Amino acid sequence: MRILIDNEFFKYSNLIEEILPKKSFEKSFFVGSEITTSEIKSADAMLCRSVTKLNQEFLKDSQISVIASATSGTDHISDDLINSKNYQTFFSSGANAWSVVHYVMAVIETLIAEDLFSTQKSVGIIGYGNIGKRLGKTLSAFNISWHANDPFLEDKNLVDLETIFNCDLITIHTPFTREGEHPTYQLINKNNIQSFTNKIIINTSRGGIVDEKTLLQSESILYISDVWENEPKVNQLVLKHAYISTPHIAGHSLDGKKGSLIEACKFIRTAKLLDKIEHSYSAIEASKIITFDTFLNNLHAYDFPLGMFTSEFPINEISNEFKQACGKNFLKLRSSHPQRRDFINFNFNDFLNRDENVDKFLNNLTRLRG
Repeated sequence: MRILIDNEFFKYSNLIEEILPKKSFEKSFFVGSEITTSEIKSADAMLCRSVTKLNQEFLKDSQISVIASATSGTDHISDDLINSKNYQTFFSSGANAWSVVHYVMAVIETLIAEDLFSTQKSVGIIGYGNIGKRLGKTLSAFNISWHANDPFLEDKNLVDLETIFNCDLITIHTPFTREGEHPTYQLINKNNIQSFTNKIIINTSRGGIVDEKTLLQSESILYISDVWENEPKVNQLVLKHAYISTPHIAGHSLDGKKGSLIEACKFIRTAKLLDKIEHSYSAIEASKIITFDTFLNNLHAYDFPLGMFTSEFPINEISNEFKQACGKNFLKLRSSHPQRRDFINFNFNDFLNRDENVDKFLNNLTRLRG
């Protein structure tokens, strides 16, 4: 089987080789956004990212029948291709969920440090899938109250959008859709945005879910965005209007990227009818991220361990760099994003049995791994 692989994954060649050994898989690399029809003619499978736009028309003269995207989003691959019996398609949904949760918690930590949010306020989660569920559990571990909405799920604990809009902070974790009973295109729009007085909105889903033009007319919304309409060309007015602006890197932790890649490679391996293979994640000592004294003092002072998320993910620094370049460094910042780790893989053993409140808090965090 010959596989075309996005060249951004070249740095993980050893990992790819473990799952897709050369004795069974011939590999070649392509530039994600510049793939040509001549490159795909003799390929059987493709390992891609969201920058590669695919449809049946583009693939009609190729032998490709297996497409694995190391992303959670699906809007870069056409519905007719996904629904076709001639193709096996895969998306790494959920593989980088903890990375996105880390991003949201880094934002919350930043807002608490700047006295713009507190653990006494409420969070509304739109979308209760892989990310939304993990975020809800994480917020509970930090004793932050939350509600969630998802019209596609039957769960007595879910609430309507009006309840979500009444929360102090609203965070969006839905796919981008224009059709169907509950389209998410411009979910936040001119008809409802007027009710968002003194609200915080975090968007890590897709550009277009929030109506950017309407957003610019609102001065009472604190907007934090990782996603933009017409990426990588970012509306500079929206970029500067947002309190925190980042270049679509919420899911770009080392754990998230490797996890997404591993799942996509495993799908291709299975499509070749080879045996399944398992991979585990290594932990990182929390003391390398934040000292115990800092953790303890901030937990007591703010009911939140400031530094736990932003020490590994300096979100304000990234936002400032992005804004200073007026968004023109979008692709560069994405590709050079630091090899940050997700908090879920922090090992806090060195912090145990030193303070009763810390022990109680860490017990809550440990349960998240279950």
